[in-house]
Amino acid sequence: MTVRNPLSSLKSRLGAACAAVALLAAGGAQAADLNALIWCDHSDPALLQPFEEANNVKVNVKEFEGTGAGLAIVDQSQPGDWDVMVIDSIDVPRGVEKGLFEPLPEDKLPFADLFPEVKMDKSTVVDGKRYGITEKFGYNTIGFNKTKVDPADMQSLASLTSDKYKGKIAIYDYYLPVIGMAALAIGKKTADLTEADLPALKAELLKMKANAKLVGEVTASQTALATGEVDVLVGGGEWVTAG
Repeated sequence: MTVRNPLSSLKSRLGAACAAVALLAAGGAQAADLNALIWCDHSDPALLQPFEEANNVKVNVKEFEGTGAGLAIVDQSQPGDWDVMVIDSIDVPRGVEKGLFEPLPEDKLPFADLFPEVKMDKSTVVDGKRYGITEKFGYNTIGFNKTKVDPADMQSLASLTSDKYKGKIAIYDYYLPVIGMAALAIGKKTADLTEADLPALKAELLKMKANAKLVGEVTASQTALATGEVDVLVGGGEWVTAG
């Protein structure tokens, strides 16, 4: 399971993030603009409009396709351009280290709405201060077109390197889930991986790559499965699993 997209507030040199978050949580009466860097699945007006109406705020959004791209946008932006950012939980400490995020107000956060398993304190709390809160979670899995793929084959990760599906596979280019699947393929639990496992992981990943038609970011890999360009998507996000 990968917990994705904790909402993190950008540091004051990039906007008055903590004040904005506090205002929204309290449902303040003063209208405001909230500038948010988001994943593409957060831009639907059906999602944003009720939030805007409930909190008397206008949400201005800019989509990005991955953490690296999002951080590059922040680095190239002017102070005050962005207030909050949707980011993978594991990357919150990276943003804190870069000095991008302000601590969030603990008393304004909806912890009662979260499953304990997805609070992710090890990622979202740094030096005793919380810099992110989980707002979405799901599973990175193997998605496949069941009209073209035998579901029984997908019970074994050996299928990802078999000739049967050569050229029929897309790999989501995100190292965490794909390395995890490579680990399972060589009989290792992801939690038990050590540096000594890297050569075997590299060999397995290269075999997967050689068998794949596409190694791409989230949009390209999803589209390849949806259009029939490939029949199997390795490491696809929770939206693929749900669909």
